[in-house]
Amino acid sequence: MRLIKIDPQTQTVEAVESTGLLGDLYRLLDCRLIDVCARQDNGDSLTVDDEALDLEPQPAAFSFNGSNPIHGVALLTGTDDEGGTVEPVTTIDEAIKQLNWLGSIHTEPFLYV
Repeated sequence: MRLIKIDPQTQTVEAVESTGLLGDLYRLLDCRLIDVCARQDNGDSLTVDDEALDLEPQPAAFSFNGSNPIHGVALLTGTDDEGGTVEPVTTIDEAIKQLNWLGSIHTEPFLYV
């Protein structure tokens, strides 16, 4: 399947091939833990490195469709009726229009309790 990879360091957006399985998402994001954020009404969301805010310095950031800052590489994915990863509904051109590159900013980590 094709997912959309967003890299704020290089400010690039590209299609990447993926199985959608957890190990492949880890590989594409070069991370150990993932989180899902910026959920959209169409079922799309961003899969990100859950530890990015703990890095020093933090990776470059962006916002997506008005979201809070997202640090590091992200994968735009879709979700099927069972919660599985599928291709996103959003196209690359649509994703680019929703991006705001924020560069090297610092975001304080927070936990939901």
